[in-house]
Amino acid sequence: MSKAITVRVEDNLKEQAEIMLDDIGMNMTTFFVSSLKALVRERKIPFEMVTSQYQVDQLILEKLAVAEVEANNINTKWLSHDEVFTKFREKYNYEV
Repeated sequence: MSKAITVRVEDNLKEQAEIMLDDIGMNMTTFFVSSLKALVRERKIPFEMVTSQYQVDQLILEKLAVAEVEANNINTKWLSHDEVFTKFREKYNYEV
């Protein structure tokens, strides 16, 4: 048997939460049920749910960290502008 739970939140907060949950791919009910099940099972809030924008931001940070290491490596081969865009044109058949 299921019981209904009513939660009152400000309109703006609900709209923002729905946008984020939609980005994750779930609705409000699924989020609350999942959260409650995990809370009971783990006796803590044990999980992290992030939007695709957060994932993109983290990927960018990781790529920048790798680029910084490569930039400081004396063995890094640097390409000229023409070398970079020649490869781009060949790979994507696109004029830059």
